[in-house]
Amino acid sequence: MAIASLVSLLLLRFAGTGRAARARASRLRALRRGIEVGGIAAIVSVLQLIGGLTPLTALFVVLSFAIAEYVMSAGASPSS
Repeated sequence: MAIASLVSLLLLRFAGTGRAARARASRLRALRRGIEVGGIAAIVSVLQLIGGLTPLTALFVVLSFAIAEYVMSAGASPSS
């Protein structure tokens, strides 16, 4: 939780300000990415505690989140 909160706060510092839709989207993206980093840290920590952490499993966890972020960031692009 602490890692997710710190990353979210750091990303929110650089997010847009104001009430515009673009600023809201920027803030939501920052929160989502902070939660993702917290999720990665939690999963890797649990794997370490149960003795299941190997470089391959850590890579699998990180790449899974990276692919999910790529898909969510692509989203619906505004059409011309």
